[in-house]
Amino acid sequence: MEFNGICAVVVDVEGTTSSVAFVKEHLYPYARRYIPEYVREHATAIQDILDDVRRIEGNATLEIPQLVAVLLHWMDDDRKITPLKALQGLVWQRGFDSGALHAPVYEDAVRALEVWHKQGLKLYVYSSGSVAAQRLLFSHTEHGDLTPLFFGHFDTTTGSKLEAQSFRTIAGSIGLPAEAILFLSDHPGEIEAAVGAGMQALLVDRDSVPASTVQQGRIRSFDAIVLPDLSRRTERPAAPHGYRTLTPDTVADYVQHCDGVADRLGGLPARWKAQEIGDGNLNLIFVVEGTTGAVVVKQALPYVRMVGDSWPLPLSRSHFEHRALTEQTKWAAPFVPELYHADSAMALIVMEYLSAHTVLRKGLIKGVCYPRMAEHLGTFLARTLFHTSDLSLNAAEKKRGIANFLGNAAMCKISEDLIFDEPYFAAPMNRHTSPQLDPMASALRTDLALKLAVQEMKWCFQNAPEALLHGDLHTGSVMVTDTDTRVIDPEFAFYGPMGFDLGAIIGNLLLAFFSRPGHEGTGATSGPYQKYLLDQIRVLWETFEQSFTQSWRDRSTAPGSGDIYQPRLCVDTPELPKRAIDARMAAIWNQTLGFAGCKMIRRIVGLSHVEDFESIADAEMRAACERRVLNLARELLVCRGGYASVGDVTDAAVRIT
Repeated sequence: MEFNGICAVVVDVEGTTSSVAFVKEHLYPYARRYIPEYVREHATAIQDILDDVRRIEGNATLEIPQLVAVLLHWMDDDRKITPLKALQGLVWQRGFDSGALHAPVYEDAVRALEVWHKQGLKLYVYSSGSVAAQRLLFSHTEHGDLTPLFFGHFDTTTGSKLEAQSFRTIAGSIGLPAEAILFLSDHPGEIEAAVGAGMQALLVDRDSVPASTVQQGRIRSFDAIVLPDLSRRTERPAAPHGYRTLTPDTVADYVQHCDGVADRLGGLPARWKAQEIGDGNLNLIFVVEGTTGAVVVKQALPYVRMVGDSWPLPLSRSHFEHRALTEQTKWAAPFVPELYHADSAMALIVMEYLSAHTVLRKGLIKGVCYPRMAEHLGTFLARTLFHTSDLSLNAAEKKRGIANFLGNAAMCKISEDLIFDEPYFAAPMNRHTSPQLDPMASALRTDLALKLAVQEMKWCFQNAPEALLHGDLHTGSVMVTDTDTRVIDPEFAFYGPMGFDLGAIIGNLLLAFFSRPGHEGTGATSGPYQKYLLDQIRVLWETFEQSFTQSWRDRSTAPGSGDIYQPRLCVDTPELPKRAIDARMAAIWNQTLGFAGCKMIRRIVGLSHVEDFESIADAEMRAACERRVLNLARELLVCRGGYASVGDVTDAAVRIT
């Protein structure tokens, strides 16, 4: 059965990709057996779930034994109720993790899903089982972990599977017209609802499906479905002539032809060693070592590495990274890696290998204290932001600077989507600690005041070209030793609001602070180390403020040097410089608070998470830390006027629950 125009497939689970018998004969009995014990042992941690049960039952006084009785009664009645599904998912996780449960998936379904994934189709799951349960099942199958095949998951929090509106919501979240989506299920009522929403649909009739009014086709196996190969039609940016993707086997040969680089490495190229070290979301990163030195080679790929070639990206981002590093070197050379070579055709740069340095995020997770880190970052930001702004450049220079980075729009678009939009609707690639954070993630999507605040920050992001930004300044893009700090990876660089870079790094230091209780035993204890992290936030901002304002006071008085607040305006109003500095610093601080909040939220409920929390194995502990992040982030966004100083923020971080 051949379909044209399909770009995404949504599959049911029970009876469609997996046997009904497994659910009824294994999953449900396991949940029924262990729910009483789980509720008794984890009542405090699952308080939100139990409160939902009380709310649905209309009785706020229900105690643990009564709650267990209600849950088991719902199971006996096969009720599709969100708190029950969430609790079942938690119990099943224990079963899968212990090896007591192992999920069967039909072989024809596995074959088809793997083929469709390779063809560039987006695959999703929509089941009455919770998202957590879906991920558990597909990550513990007889065929291995199948979760990388799926772009996203939907459950009853989206709506009833028997209502067309639920499928319209899913189409909106996927970002495709309904007719470009194929839905597969063994339930006639679900097929009718999907068709009612405009989707194409097939009834999976593996066994005996009751008579229905479904007019769509029926299949007994996924093998009967033929879908278009989108991988051949994916629009990718045209690669420059001469571009080829390097590998550990070819990168050394490339480097030996770069002017001056071979001399840095020393020895014969045949003796050089090369390895890929990159674990990022976008690029290839290699280290090439010779007898006397080593270099890093960073090459852009024509797509987002963490997603695949279905998400194309322009190779020109390497060109903008080179431009940003060159500009940053003018003003803050001690804090950026040394550049040796750039090749726009190959979309790569060759630079200093910081062999003695550690990625700041990894060091913070281990509880390492870096005495100069915050001071260095504050200085780096002050110098780069001041000297690329109207306070240092004349109007013509500033406009040329803006123009030099206007072409980096694709990278800005990633930030615009992932930071300011997707965390606040049911975007298909969003994820969070589930079910523990399900209520908070849902609340974000209905929080009008928060959405207004976030969109105001997006407006600022898109409409305030104040200075050249790094654009992605988190603790993973900083390399440190006890005495040295380097800022790397400015491929998101563009002219934007000064508070964005400041908010990004301060937000990430707050993430490190809130994640600390989950890392006890990895280095420093939580209390003293959390105090260290808050001290670093204070030092960073105070250093930035002092260095930025000093540069302002010391700037050249030559005509055309800094077209804002020129000295000639101060002749009759000598108090103008101080008033201007105070007003500008207050404006930058206000931006910083809002952007910090945006950055913190996206790392908890958006697509790209951070190791600070992902490395906390205990989901209950991780969720407890993440709740505090979301609560403070909302405060920083909605109540920015209430945080007049950096001390107000660090005090709030300690108090927030």
